[in-house]
Amino acid sequence: MRTLNTSRRGTPFAAPCRPAPWSGPMRTPEIPTGTQLPRLIVSAALTARRGAAVAADVELTMLTTMDLVENYVTEWAGPDAFLRGMNVKLGLPAHTGDTLTFTGVVAGATAEMLTVEVCARSNAGVHATGTVRLSW
Repeated sequence: MRTLNTSRRGTPFAAPCRPAPWSGPMRTPEIPTGTQLPRLIVSAALTARRGAAVAADVELTMLTTMDLVENYVTEWAGPDAFLRGMNVKLGLPAHTGDTLTFTGVVAGATAEMLTVEVCARSNAGVHATGTVRLSW
């Protein structure tokens, strides 16, 4: 049986791996509800396909938007955070060359989990809204 400290071939790793987040007690930091995440501004030109980056009619996909939301929250939360779930809804499309502004606020905090509400706005209006659940 493969464990976190043993590779697929059965040889131990040089350094022990970090334990799985579900293997021990959760230690969610005490972050009060209402805490604002720092604003993040992203250029959508970096997320479009390379060959079509010049065309203004290329829209960001759902996967790209989900990745941007996930990165925004996990960069704020730090390397020890574990993503428990995401619920993101798309609004107006974002096109190549648009600027996305991400804002977030802690909507709920328990001893086991933290819920963050995220909003991504483009030049035209709200591109995506959603919630991200984290634990440590």
